[in-house]
Amino acid sequence: MRKIKQLKIILPLALCFVLSACGGIRGKGTDAKNSSQTEEALKQAGLKEEKISAFFSAVDEYNNAVGKDHLVQKMTTVKGTVSDADNDKLIDLWVQNGGFVGRNCRITSFSLMGDFISIKDTTPGDTTMLFSDFDAIKAKQIFEGEAKKKYDALFSYIDVKNTHDTKELAKEITASWDKRGVSFQNNKMHMISVFMTMDDGKNKVQEFIGHTGILLSEGKNYLFIEKLAFELPYQVEEFHNLQEVNDYLMRCYDKDADGLTAKPIIFEDNHVMNEYRVVKQ
Repeated sequence: MRKIKQLKIILPLALCFVLSACGGIRGKGTDAKNSSQTEEALKQAGLKEEKISAFFSAVDEYNNAVGKDHLVQKMTTVKGTVSDADNDKLIDLWVQNGGFVGRNCRITSFSLMGDFISIKDTTPGDTTMLFSDFDAIKAKQIFEGEAKKKYDALFSYIDVKNTHDTKELAKEITASWDKRGVSFQNNKMHMISVFMTMDDGKNKVQEFIGHTGILLSEGKNYLFIEKLAFELPYQVEEFHNLQEVNDYLMRCYDKDADGLTAKPIIFEDNHVMNEYRVVKQ
């Protein structure tokens, strides 16, 4: 069963909650216990205190903009994702409060995981579609210097063959990262990435990280921290096993019912998640 909290959180077959620095989370569950649980898991993973503080400050910035009435106030067991109606309300509130420059999934994951990622060749690939990321990063000077170079290299789009064979695409993604020398050095915290296909029918087909979050061990279970979008909440989900993590993400992001592009591919750090599989919608 998945549980969710907001930070914000609600997952299929999991427990979910929304986060806040002082114990508030959107979804169906936010309290001091849940936030401290997440904070303690980050500490156990070796994250520096200043990084944890900066993360929760960003969470509170978003939560204060949309108001706690629209965020989950305690951990809640759910089946499925947060409704579009809920998302519409949150987007409206975010816009009404100035549509401030915020953070998305990639910025959030790198903020937490960046110190544990090494890249030998930080020469960026195609970053044309990351303009919104760059605007947000520049506005608040979130990453600078070598950290920004590493960000650009990590999230560059990867040229691939025009195929729907996910095994072949995964090999090309892995080969590209191996060539750059991308490696991850934390066995208690992992970056989970959803690679998606960019194919406009005119240019080279590419794979890119369309969504990403941070996975932490929590006793016998797992916590998954994610920022759904610039205008949508932070969310923490608790899963019993990694198969539930994969299935949740595939249900969320495998949306091409017509099969026009390849299926999403789930990576754990720099390799395909062992539990990766396509699930029926």
